[in-house]
Amino acid sequence: MFIKRLPFIVAAIVLGFLSSRFVVGWYTTIPWVIATPIVGYLSKTRRDSLINGGVFGYVRFLAYTSSGDRGKTDTKSILLFIGFTLVFSLVGAIAGVVGGFVGNWLNGVVKGKG
Repeated sequence: MFIKRLPFIVAAIVLGFLSSRFVVGWYTTIPWVIATPIVGYLSKTRRDSLINGGVFGYVRFLAYTSSGDRGKTDTKSILLFIGFTLVFSLVGAIAGVVGGFVGNWLNGVVKGKG
């Protein structure tokens, strides 16, 4: 199971890291909006597209916030950062599920099933 999702996890980490380093502002979302439906398109089933999209969105946002963090190292700041990262990574997972669904739907349209 994990091996099937590994390419999407690696792509999410790379995209999250590159977005935090080289893209500033709301422009960060442009590569995300392009990449997430691709994950759904490349998945074999609708169920896989939803799971892969969710994992991709969660890991992408986790990598983005973790690689871009330059905060303090005191305990309170670390705990707040962990809470922030976990909550907003869940939002990223929800966006990933939606993107995965869209990609799966596009796959059906292209292949004449939708």
